[in-house]
Parts: sequence; structure tokens; C-alpha cells
Amino acid sequence: MQHLDEHNILSDNQHGFRKRRSCETQLLTTIQEIASNTAKGKQVDVILLDFAKAFDKVPHARLMHTWTTTVLGEKRWVQSFLRNRKQQVVLDAFFNDLPDVIKSSSSKLFADDSAVFKVIKNDDDVQLLKEYLAALEQWEEKWQMSFNPTKCTIIRIAPRCRKIIDTKYSHHCHTLEVVDAIKYLGVTITESLTWENKIVNIPSKANRTLGFLRRNLRECTPPVKEASYMAMVRPSLENAATGWDPHQQNNIKAIEQVQRRAAHFVFNDCSTKTPGCVSNMIKDLNWESIEQRRKHSRLSMMYKIRNNLVDINADRYLQSGDARTRGQHRLFQRITDQVLANSFFPRTVREWNLFPASTVSATTIDAFRLLLVT
Repeated sequence: MQHLDEHNILSDNQHGFRKRRSCETQLLTTIQEIASNTAKGKQVDVILLDFAKAFDKVPHARLMHTWTTTVLGEKRWVQSFLRNRKQQVVLDAFFNDLPDVIKSSSSKLFADDSAVFKVIKNDDDVQLLKEYLAALEQWEEKWQMSFNPTKCTIIRIAPRCRKIIDTKYSHHCHTLEVVDAIKYLGVTITESLTWENKIVNIPSKANRTLGFLRRNLRECTPPVKEASYMAMVRPSLENAATGWDPHQQNNIKAIEQVQRRAAHFVFNDCSTKTPGCVSNMIKDLNWESIEQRRKHSRLSMMYKIRNNLVDINADRYLQSGDARTRGQHRLFQRITDQVLANSFFPRTVREWNLFPASTVSATTIDAFRLLLVT
């Protein structure tokens, strides 16, 4: 991977298993691009592509050709590694030219998870997207790979006031299913760009895991129970939360309720109903609220973007304050749409600007995180 990055071989759209990139960077940029277009009254058609057993079917001979044409040089060690092997390996380079097939649309890659989306203003845009799907069939034939049309889905995202341009797309003569929600990189994206489905599922899944721990660690000490909660439950409440952090109080409360149950579990006290008792338990455990942890995670991501610690172009999404004034640390975005206003960039910019220059100008990410909690 280091060689691929140093020689700029991989597509800029590929975020899988790369330094300075992650599921979060992929989700943030994807959601921001879609939300920005819908805020302007545009329709965006998103196609989620599903490879049929991607890593089981990678043809090694074609893979060798790909590697030698991307200045990887000597290939005998790669051939030796792949010959007579049955293990699965992640090879971003193999899917690297996929964005070139659909140049006029946006494509996002995370290993073999691929999404293609295009702004649909008229029938010409619809026809272009159909042509891209046809071009993908040629790409499949070239690389002896295949998509599974029955699992490829389409979601149309547009403002409520806009009349939808409704059309059918097909791949290998199979009409792609139009859905009202898709799951991409573990996050459910709906046609309204809200996170209700995601947030309803999070507490349910976390509570099932917590119930499993309660049944199997009943006799364990509080430190063991706390460690199990930190390792197995809390991460599921925060996974990629910079992209879906809720702002509605009912959703915030539903997620916080999981941590309150966890406090009962740690102290083996499920009967006490005294007002304030759970808050005291959480205080004794020195646990931050999940809401506060999500906020700090968003602010930390903003610090990384502003200081070029992740591969998200700050100039594309942010406008800095005037360097000649005392407000030079402030960031700006013009927002007119409510959905976009509560997405990562606008929301975090508002919170960022509440901090003094001494905080947001911290020299390291660790120093910045420390200042957030002091």
C-alpha cells in the first residue's frame, strides 16, 4: 500500500485500507456531495453496486497485468504469493480503473464496495447513467469480474418539492430495484437523508449485546463488566457517528438509554429506581455521555481536515476567516437547506466557531482532544 500511495497509483475515489482514509472519510464526502446537490433542488440517483463474490473471482493473470501496468515493477514475488493460494486478499488496485469508466458521474470505492451517483436534471442525464451501466458490462468482461444485478439497487434522493424523474435502469437485462434506503459502509442512507432507520437499529442491536453480557458475566467484578461494555457495546453506538450524529432529542435519548442500562449492569443493580441514581452511577464510572463523545469525535475530525491529517480537501468544503482579523480561526459555510444544515460540515463548523483560537489552534490532535474535555 505504501508503494501505491507514494506513486499516486490508486484512484482518489478509493478509500479502502489506505492511510489517511477510512469509512468515515468516505461517508462524510459522499453524504456532503449528495446533500449539497439536493439543497440546490436537484435529484441525485445513487446506484449501489454489488460484486458477485469479488475476492473469490479475481483472475490472477489479469491481476498481474494490472500490477505491471501500474509501475509495480518486479512481479515474480507477487506471482509466487498468489500461486496455489486459497486465502482471500484485499487488492484495491484491481478495482482502480472503475471510476474511469464513469467519468461524468461520481463514484466512491471502499475496497470492493462501490457506489455511483449522478445529478439527474433531464432525460439526457438519465441516458448518460444508462450508458455508464452499459460501460460497466464491458469492464466486467475485460477483467473477468461480474456484478450481481439482483443485489444492485438504486435510491433516488431529491427535495420533497421536486418532481422525481422516474426511470428504470437495467444491468445485464435485469431491471435494478428502486429502494427507499440503502446500506453503505454500515450506514443506512435514506431517500430523505435522515438517519431514523439507522438510529432505531443502533439501540436495539446494542441492547441485545448488553443482554448477552448480563447473562454471561453476572458474577464478574465491576471492572470486568465495564471493560466488556467498552469493548463490545459502546463501539456499536459510535461507529462512523461523525456521519450520522442525531440532533433530535428523542434519538439522542434512545442511544443514551443504552449507556444507562450499562451502568446498572456494571454495578449489578437493576432494581433501584431512585431519581438521579443512574446519573450518579455514570458519574462514579467517569463516563462521558455518548452525545458528548460523538460531538468530540466530529470536532476531532474537523481538526484533522483543517490540518490536512486526512485526505479530505478542506478548501472544497470550508471557507476560512480573514487572516488579517482576530477571527481567522473561524470557519464558514452558507447553508439554506435544513437537512444539509444538520450534516457534518455545517453543524460542526457552528460548534467549532464557539471555541477560542487557543483551542482550535492546538499543535497536535492529542492536544486538541485534551482541550475539548478540560
